[in-house]
Amino acid sequence: MSDAARVVLRFAAAIAIGAGGGAAFAAIGAPLPWVLGSMGACALASIARLPIAAGAATRRPMAAVIGVVLGSSFHPGLFALVVDWWLPLLVLPLFLTIAAILCATWFRKVAKFDPATAYFAGMPGGLAEMVLMGSERGADERTVGLIHAARIFLVVFVLPFVIRQFHAPAVVAAAGFTSPSPWPDLPLLLWGGGSMIAGLVLGRALRLPAWHLMGPLAVSGVLHATGITDFRVPVWLLAAAQVGLGATIGCRFAGLGLRAFLGILALAAGSSVILLSLTFGFALVLGRITGLDVTLLALAYSPGGLAEMSMVALSLGLESGVVVLHHVTRVLLVLIGAPLGFRTTRQETRP
Repeated sequence: MSDAARVVLRFAAAIAIGAGGGAAFAAIGAPLPWVLGSMGACALASIARLPIAAGAATRRPMAAVIGVVLGSSFHPGLFALVVDWWLPLLVLPLFLTIAAILCATWFRKVAKFDPATAYFAGMPGGLAEMVLMGSERGADERTVGLIHAARIFLVVFVLPFVIRQFHAPAVVAAAGFTSPSPWPDLPLLLWGGGSMIAGLVLGRALRLPAWHLMGPLAVSGVLHATGITDFRVPVWLLAAAQVGLGATIGCRFAGLGLRAFLGILALAAGSSVILLSLTFGFALVLGRITGLDVTLLALAYSPGGLAEMSMVALSLGLESGVVVLHHVTRVLLVLIGAPLGFRTTRQETRP
């Protein structure tokens, strides 16, 4: 069997296991069931060393589908809505600075990581970007990657349950951005397929962070926000994208034993508590000042990934475009600020 065939079969096995976990979570009425169920099932399967995997060759097409789905939730009124969010965007750098200092200190003092590893493990940025930056500056890239994967796992798993206590999910949450037809129609095939292809080319050419997600999201989002098209995805395709997202997160723990997995989770739990406490603190204060939806503020500031938090917003019938805007801004700020901050801290620690 060729390597390519083995990769495809392992990813297919991950999707099958993830779909089973998603169906089980849907049956018990869990929030965001297709993501959480798939994520949990694939994490357990990875620890049990079952032959599943989600490498770059399989993650990127799935991320492109998710990007198109998220972009399809945009609408012409989104730009006017974003104007009301100037203060949360202005305060975001302060939030990120406090979060980075506290989390890096946690990993340095409690986890006893070396300075570079603690710094990049504590940055509230994207997983791939922090692994790459950290490895170039002497950090343990496997540790940084596992900590960020565990942080995303914990936040994505916990946050929907917490939010559901304060915000009842909309019964018709998916109605605004999914198609009533179970079959892909011509606009979806043409515009959706075109958005994916053009987005991948554009994202790669512009070297966007997480280009395989951001490129299709940007193209699909612009097409919907400007009213050029209004294609909608079938419900099953949305569920499939969520299963793929969850499987990708769960498969990041491949090769870890149960004890190592629990150890990483324990360390990541400390930083996740710090981040979530800051998230809800900022959301409550900003909500009181601006009158904006506290739940949407929490998702916009949450330490989960862009795709994951946007999916939570979609499941609640909230404006995912606002969440996307804040998380894109967060990623860009961390990409710019993390190297500068690391250089500064290194200079300060030199004798």
